[in-house]
Amino acid sequence: MGLGKFVEVGRVIKINYGPQEGKLATIVEILNDKRVLIDGPTTGVQRQVIPIRRLTLTKFNLKGATRGARTGVITKAIKKNDPFTQYQNTIAAKKVAKKALRAKLTDFDRFRVMILRKRRSALLSTQLKALRKNNAGGKSAAQAKGGNKKK
Repeated sequence: MGLGKFVEVGRVIKINYGPQEGKLATIVEILNDKRVLIDGPTTGVQRQVIPIRRLTLTKFNLKGATRGARTGVITKAIKKNDPFTQYQNTIAAKKVAKKALRAKLTDFDRFRVMILRKRRSALLSTQLKALRKNNAGGKSAAQAKGGNKKK
């Protein structure tokens, strides 16, 4: 099993630091081992040079993006392949959205969530106790036969 995500032209990335944190873009050119040229015409990211350590690589690669491609070519490739909507369906994107939703909660919303979690826990606890009570008779019968004895 080898590595799956490489810094390469056409790789869809997420910016994880700076004023455009959280936005998606595409690698257009690799300048050296520490910096790349990115462009995100449909997400509001201007064409810029950015350090690789400020990027998170995604598993999506933009087909049709060549080295040093202009913004128009990138835009057409994005419209054709639509990797950004594919990214929104990934676990990582859902986790970020969930975190953002929780950050927006008010104190009363957090209180309501706590109450709902307590209700769910109590309901699961009562159902689990009922299942254990129903299976307790069957378990003792199996032990009476000697099925669970260690030899």
